[in-house]
Amino acid sequence: MTSKTLISGFGLLAMLSVASPAHAYLDPATGSIIVQAVIGAIAGATLFFRTTLYRAKSMVVGIFKKSGNEDK
Repeated sequence: MTSKTLISGFGLLAMLSVASPAHAYLDPATGSIIVQAVIGAIAGATLFFRTTLYRAKSMVVGIFKKSGNEDK
């Protein structure tokens, strides 16, 4: 660990130790927005991985089809 990283870590620790409480208020609409964001993130991740799997599968099938045609 370099001395620069160590000094930044101590600086961050010092800033977090003197932070005052925020006294924030979260109303029911905020909870609703958080739930919507989580559902959207799950749907987006599912679509991303499904599309990636489809592309990988079609690439592998394409490679085997090309190699199968050369043998005939």
